[in-house]
Order: sequence, then structure tokens, then C-alpha cells
Amino acid sequence: MDFGVLGPLRVRRDEVALGLGTPKARVLLAVLLCRAGRPVSGDALAEAIWGGERPKSAAKNVQTYVHRLRQHLGDPGRITLEGRGYRLHAARDEVDAARFEDMAEAARTALAEGELERSRRLFGEALDLWRGPAFAGIAELPALAAEAARLDELRLGVVEERIDVDLRLGRHGELLGELTALTMEHPFRERMWAHLMLALYRCGRRADALLAYLRARGVLAEETGLEPGQQLRELHQAVLGEDPALDPATEAGDGGRRNATVARMLPPALGDFSGQQAELAAVEAVLRADRADDAPAAVVTVSGPGGVGKTALAVQAAHRLRSAYPDGQLYAGLAAGARTRPVSPATVLGRFLRALGVPATAVPDDPEERADLYRDLLAERRILVVLDDAFDEEQVTPLLPASGTCGVIATGRVRLAGLGGAHRVELREMSEADSLEMLRTTTDGRLASATPAELADLVRLCARLPLALRIVGALLLSRPHWRPADLVAQLADEQYRLDALRYRDLEVRTSLGLSYEVLRPEARRLFRLLGLLEAPDFPLWAAAAAVDTDLRTARDLLDELVDIHLLDVVGTPNGQARYGFHDLTRAYARERAEAEDPAQAREGAVVRVLGALLALTDIADRDHMGQNMFQRDAARWHPDRVEASLPPSAARMELLDAERVPLVAGVRQAADLGRDELCWELAVGGHALFETRRYFDDWHECYGTAMALAKAAGNVRGRARLLISMAGLRYTRRRYGPAEESNTEAMSLFEQIDDRRGYLEALSNAPFFLVPNGRLTEAITAGREAYERLNAGGQAAAALHAYSQVGLAHLQAGRPGVAAEVLAEIVAGARKEGVRTLVARDTYWLGQAQIALGLPGQAEESFNELTAYARDIGSSGAFYTAHAWGCLHLARGEYADARRRLREAVEVARALHDPMFEARALVELLDVRLYDRDELSAASAEGERAVEVARGIEYPYLLAGVLEKLARLQAAAGDAEGAELLEGQAVGARVKIC
Repeated sequence: MDFGVLGPLRVRRDEVALGLGTPKARVLLAVLLCRAGRPVSGDALAEAIWGGERPKSAAKNVQTYVHRLRQHLGDPGRITLEGRGYRLHAARDEVDAARFEDMAEAARTALAEGELERSRRLFGEALDLWRGPAFAGIAELPALAAEAARLDELRLGVVEERIDVDLRLGRHGELLGELTALTMEHPFRERMWAHLMLALYRCGRRADALLAYLRARGVLAEETGLEPGQQLRELHQAVLGEDPALDPATEAGDGGRRNATVARMLPPALGDFSGQQAELAAVEAVLRADRADDAPAAVVTVSGPGGVGKTALAVQAAHRLRSAYPDGQLYAGLAAGARTRPVSPATVLGRFLRALGVPATAVPDDPEERADLYRDLLAERRILVVLDDAFDEEQVTPLLPASGTCGVIATGRVRLAGLGGAHRVELREMSEADSLEMLRTTTDGRLASATPAELADLVRLCARLPLALRIVGALLLSRPHWRPADLVAQLADEQYRLDALRYRDLEVRTSLGLSYEVLRPEARRLFRLLGLLEAPDFPLWAAAAAVDTDLRTARDLLDELVDIHLLDVVGTPNGQARYGFHDLTRAYARERAEAEDPAQAREGAVVRVLGALLALTDIADRDHMGQNMFQRDAARWHPDRVEASLPPSAARMELLDAERVPLVAGVRQAADLGRDELCWELAVGGHALFETRRYFDDWHECYGTAMALAKAAGNVRGRARLLISMAGLRYTRRRYGPAEESNTEAMSLFEQIDDRRGYLEALSNAPFFLVPNGRLTEAITAGREAYERLNAGGQAAAALHAYSQVGLAHLQAGRPGVAAEVLAEIVAGARKEGVRTLVARDTYWLGQAQIALGLPGQAEESFNELTAYARDIGSSGAFYTAHAWGCLHLARGEYADARRRLREAVEVARALHDPMFEARALVELLDVRLYDRDELSAASAEGERAVEVARGIEYPYLLAGVLEKLARLQAAAGDAEGAELLEGQAVGARVKIC
């Protein structure tokens, strides 16, 4: 079988061309040929065929195309199903692109051995395989574009190499026509212009050679604004001066260096290399770009954590770049297996010089002389230098060539940021899709019995780290009695995960240990203690708390861990960097902590971090509510250190929102440690966050975890505080009866332990449950009592909080004038105390009272203030704003605007799953319907929904309002009997209001 991609796609068997079916089948075969010998996922094939508009039946269609393609090829075994992908089996000599690369490499070897005629013949045979551009007709498809561009670039490089040989053989006269055409077709390739100039000069056409230079210079200047590179400029001067070095007899155009030893030091590339294609392409692009001789060498640094595949990527790229660096490839491993004793640059230079043909006896002893000789040998030669696992920039710098004709790939666990002008590639863990492909590639069909869930678990438990995935593949191949499920079970136990990820000399623990060993003792300690946290990520102040140090020291230590990729910066929300581990690194950190830190020190670190988190909740509470809502003793946890680490312009509640997941994890971890006081304090510390952002599941989980521990520990105060928080959760979810029960139980517990402040706080919450139940007189009495007692105790913010329900009770009792006076007093007090949440909430109610008083202008002023503060009440702010303006438009008779804003309020309420909000918006929307008789049928449906919602939350005031509006709608529609029935129900609801 002969597969041809160097031109239009073609397949021949025994010299007979085969039909390939539909265009989609041809695309499928082309993609498989791009990765011959490796499986390609069905998703990747579907993406290649249909792009982003794949049909629902794409997977089945791919199966059909593969089946038909097998029939066309006449060999069912050519394409096999492996997992969720397909593999095309083809030997290298069956694919013209592979034959082309192999023949070109053989030509270079012949050239290095001085066999010019054989080299020319092999280069010519390689180029004869081309029938047109690679993948002609389909090369623009995204799945093929990169490979097509790579092959076309290789062809041009080989053309230039063959012309080099022809010039050395004195065939300059035969080359003129070809070079003229090539420079017209590829006007930016300076090497071709140099070939043309040299051929013209050697043919005795010195003037034409100079004109060729002027044409090249003109094209470059006009199209790119650049002057020709140094090589072309020097050739121009040589032609002007009739330099004897241009004589073909001397072969001085390359300084005679072609006869020097060609070093081939690269280790073999991985046959199953997969993933990291974008990074591989980036490395190649930098190192294939043309550079002037006097420019610095092209340098690419590849950094990343241990086991992420830096060496594999560097070696893979170096092999693919052989045609661009025909004079040799040098390779050195710089760590020598011990991070504390890296290989000296002088030792590496000695190896390189010997590989370049310098006799051992001629290698200088002095390191500087070695570097001078090394750079002299590399000058003007096209050599690629691979420096693997570098310790730091000081080790790498003496090994850098001085010539722009050379390239360098330097890998390291550190970022090597001090190498000026280097292009930086940073490797991360692979994508899930690439990880699955790597597993399938390395397991040779052993994953056939694995379920999709087991495959996903394997990838997750390996943290998508190439080294771990390769170990899993080796384990499955070497232990035929193991199933993928067996490995999942072993890796699921974090305590033994690193033990399981080991196969002969491949071991994740060892790879991580090499990075750990190079750290300073202080950084090692921080690494170990941070690994004990259950939080997925953490900010600077958490690191400072873990090792009980100042922020500057903590930042320096974090930078050290980040630089060597033992920690990652996972984001910078609100301008505050957050750091995190990947799972295997965290497992190693915990393992080292168990081995090196006593239990008391480990627990102390966790408690300090959770205490700092508690301090942040207190800071956010004070910023948000003007008070510590639940009298927690957060002051003992260095709140000044936490405050100093926070961006000054960021709202504290926003910063606490970034800690939501760590907060929930912290409550669990405090419970695991048996720290009942810290546990309940953290749980109620999230109250304001959970309420404003409506994180109900997190709220309930924290309450349940902390309450179970508080009960077990006999912590009555903790139970009472948690019950207040639970009352808040139930109130926010509009379960007013259960909310009142929780609050009443909390008051009883506070009385039991004689906690007067706690009792008063619970008392201040009572009006919030009385108003929805229609017990307005009780609410006014309770609210006033709480207001007076809290004010007397210096709790101004809490007093205003309780007093707000007095204003609302008067409003619902039909006394808007009194309500407006109370609410205006609250708003003024909230402004004075800086309690933005109260300003926002009570300007809403003040505006409603002003609308009831017929004062729309004053209501507008209140709602403008509400709009400015709405963000401070979290997700609810959008509802309050939309509903407020809808009510004002309604009062002014602006029915179209009223309908629009009230519909917006309904949508927000439904998105928040808030029945009380929804009922309130629907009540006002019914008024709009009354003025639009064409929408009476829609109003009836909305009214029934409002009745259903109001009944569900047992809010008699809302229910009465809905029923009264519905009665009016029924009367307007001519249904007097229905209207009378609804009015009777409304009266029944009003009876419950007292």
C-alpha cells in the first residue's frame, strides 16, 4: 500500500489507484495519516470533518465513514478501533511523507561523510516524491493545516539543502533558472537569494549578482520594512570586492565547516508522544525562523513541574528540527540525577567539544577557553543545542552559542526567566482529551474493558500528569491480570497514591522529590504545611498564617515554590493572587509533612490558617453590616495581617466570596480536628456571604457539620449561634415558620447560659419572622424593644437592622406616613454608620412608602440611592432595583415601562428561586394588566401563579394583595361572581393580619 499526502491525497495498492469515496471520507483518511500509527479520537475526527457544526449523528457517521474506508482500502485491518478512537496502521515506507523525511536525513548523513554525489541523488529522490503542496485541496482544514504547513516548510528546506550540494559540486550554471523561479515564488527566503547571487557570480555575471541583491533588498524593504540579514549583506560585500572565498574551488562560502564532525547526540524520541501539540508547534516556529549570523542564537525555554513532559517535548521538537539544523544536534542532561549537585558548565563543554571532533587531548582545561572554542566551532554552523533539566540561568549561560545560525532548547523546573530574549514555553498538566489519548496510546488496547467513568477516574487520579499517565500505562502492560478498575481502586487512596505510581525507574515521588530537595528549609516547611489544607487554593495571608510569619516573608517563600512549579498561581480575583497544588503535588506535600512535622505542629498550622479565614469573615461582616454579626472572637487570629494583605480598593465581601470553597472545606477540617469552637465560628462567619450570594447548599452544609460537632462537644453557645444562622437560612428561603422556631430555640439556649448579648441578637431577629406572618403589632413592639436595648448597648448597626421591620410593619398596616418617618430615620442612621446593606434595603422600602403617600419625586430620589447601593445586597439587588423602578413607573402611569421593569423583576425572582420576590412582582404586574384590557387572559394566569406562590410561603399580606387585584381583574372581565369569591378570600387573608 502506498499512501500519498505530498500533493493531492492518493492511495495506491500494487501501483493501482484506489477510490476513497466521499470528500468526508478523504478528510477522515487524511487526519488518520497525519497521526499514522497512533489512535485518533472519534471526537477529533468529527471536529475535522464538520468543524463546529457537527450533526447529532456525528459519532455514528464517523463509524460509517470508517467502515466504507476499510472497504475501499480492501484491508479491514488497516484501520482498527481502539477505545473511542481509530488507528491507521501504515509502515514508514508506505507513507510518502515519512519516506521523504527518511531520505532527506540519509542525504544529510551522506553529506556529512563527504559523499556529495550520493547526497545530491538522495535529496533529488526525496523531492521527486512531491506532486504538489501537501494535502492539496484540503490543506486549509484546521485539522490538517499545521501538518501541511510543516511538510511544505520541510520541502523548501530540503530544496535549499540540495542547492547547497549542487553549488559545492560546481553546478551553478544549471541552477540559474530554478533559482530565478524560486526567488520569485519565495521572495522572503534570503537563503535562496544568496544561492542565486552565488550562482550568478560563479557564472561570471557579477553585475547580475549585484542586481539580484538589490531586488532582494527592495522586496524586503517594501513588504516588511527590513534590511537584508547579515549573511546576505556580507555576500553582497564579497561580490563587490570579488572575494576569492567565493571561488567554487575553495568552498569557502561555508568556511570549510561542512567537513567538521556532525554531532548527533539526541536521545531517541518517544514513539508514543502525544498531547502538547500547541507547545510543540511554538518551539518549532521559533527555532525554524530565519536569523542573521550576528543575531543572538534563538533560545526557547521549556519550564514546568516534574513529570509534566519537558524532556519528551524538547527531544521530540529537536528530532523534528533536524532538517533546520543539519550541522548537528548537541544534548546534555544538566541535573545528573541530583538537584543539589548539578553538572558544571565546564563538564558539559568538554563533552560538546569532543562530540564536535575536538580530540580529548586538545580540550582546554580552563572553562573560559572551553567556552571560546565551543562558540568558535558553532559560529556560522546550523546546530541545535538541547540543555535538559537546567538548575538555573548561571548553569545555562556558558553553554549558549553566539551565532544566530544556532538554536537552543533549555528545559528546567525553574522558569529560567533571566535568559534575556528567550521565548518561554510553560507546560501544564495535559487536557483531559490528551490524557485519555496518551493512556490509550501507551496501553496497547488494555483499556478495552474500562468504562468511561473508570477512564475519567484514572486521568483525574493521575492529575493529568504525563509521567503518572505513562506509569499507569506501563503497569497495565506489565501486569496482564490487572484491570483498569484495579488501578483506580489503588490510586483512590490518597495515602498510598504515590506508592502506586511507580514502575521500575519511573516514579512520581522521585520526580517531585528532586524539586523539593533544592528548596530552602523555610520554603520546604511552607510547602509541607500548605499541603495539609483541604482548600483547593489559598491567598497570601493563608501562607503567612501557616508558618506564622509576616506577609513579605510569606510572599518570598511562595515565589520560590511557584518558580520551581511546586505551586501554581491559579488566578488573581480582585487583584489578589491565589495559589494551588495539583493533586499529586499535594499528596507529596502531605507525605513529607507526616514524615517531618510532629502532629502538634501540623494541627497548629491548619488551625492558624482557619483562624485567619475567620478573621477575614469578621472583616467582611464589619464592612458589609457594620458589625460582627455573631460575636466571634476573630481578633485572636491576626486580623491586621489579613487586612494588610487585601487589595485596598476591593470590597471585603467580594474577597470573602473568593474564599467560599475554602470556607466550606475549612468547616469540615475544623470538625475533623474536633475544634468545635472554631468550627461553629467559621460556619456562622459565612452567614452574610451565603445570604447575599444565596449559596444555600453551602450554608446548610456548614450548619449541619458545625451543629453535629457542637452538640457532641456540649457547646451550648455554639448551638445557639448556629440556630440564629439557620433561622437566617430559613428566612431567606421564605420558610418563615421554621425560621421563627430556630430563632426561638436560640433565645432559649442563650437564656440557659445567661448570654444576654446573644439573647438580644436573637430578639432583634424576631420582627423579621413576625411581619410575614401578619403579626404586625407584635413586630412593631419587638422591633422597638430591640432597637432601644441594642442602642443602649452600643450596637447601633444591629439596632437599625431590627428597627427596619418596624417601618415595614407600619407600611403593611396601611400607615405609610409613619413608615416613611421610621425608614428615613433608619436610612440616615445607616449612612452615618456606613452600613451599605441597610442603606440599599431600606431606601427600597422608603421609596415604596413615598409612592403610597403620592410622592413619586421623593421615591425617585430614594430609588436612585438604592440603585447606587444595590450591589451591596448581593444577588437580591437586581430584584430590588427592577421592582422599585417598575412600581414608580406604575405610579406615574407609565405602563409600558412599568410592564418591562416588573417583568424583569419576575425573571430575576425566578432565577433566584425566591417565591416571595416573585409574588411581590406579580402583584404589581396585575395592576399593569388592569390598564390593558387586551391582556386580561394573561393576567388571570399570572394571578393564579401569584396566589399559589403566596399561599406556599404563608405570607397573608401578599396573599391578600394578590386576591384583591385578581378580584378587580375578574370584575373588569365581567365575572362578578368570581370577583365576589376572590374578595371573600382576600378578607380571610386580611383577618390574619393583626
